[in-house]
Amino acid sequence: MSSASAIAWSGDAAAGRNEAFNVTNGDVFTWENIWPAIADALDMTPGAHVPLSLAKEYPKWIPLWDELRRTHDLIAPGLEEFVGLSFQYADYSMRHGQTESGPPSIVSTVKINQAGFTEMMDTEVMFRKWFKLAKASRLLP
Repeated sequence: MSSASAIAWSGDAAAGRNEAFNVTNGDVFTWENIWPAIADALDMTPGAHVPLSLAKEYPKWIPLWDELRRTHDLIAPGLEEFVGLSFQYADYSMRHGQTESGPPSIVSTVKINQAGFTEMMDTEVMFRKWFKLAKASRLLP
C-alpha cells in the first residue's frame, strides 16, 4: 500500500472524512527477516550480523559515498543530505545497543480496512520496488 493511495482514498471516501487511520504496508516483519530481500534488491549478498551504530559510523562512509556518486554518475546528493536522520532512526528501530530483539512493530489497519480501504503491500515487495526505482533514477548504483 502506498500512503499516497490511502490519502487519495480518504479524500474521496465519505468513510474517510474527519477520521484518523493507521497506514502501513499491512504485514508484520522483523528487520532480521527482511535483510535478505533488501540485499537482493541492491544486488548484494547479506553478510553476518554485525552490531554497529549507523549514526556513529556513517561519517566514515561520506568519502566512499562521494566516490560511488562519481563512479556511477549518480544524481544523489551528499550522504548527510541524502539520508537526513535516517541513520539515527535506523539505530532506534533496529534496537542498536539492545541485547535482545524487540517485538515487531504492529500497527492495526483494521479501522481503515473496515472503512473501505483494503490495499496492502508486502514489505519485501515494497523495498524491492523502491530500491529498483532509486537505481533507475540514478540515486543508487
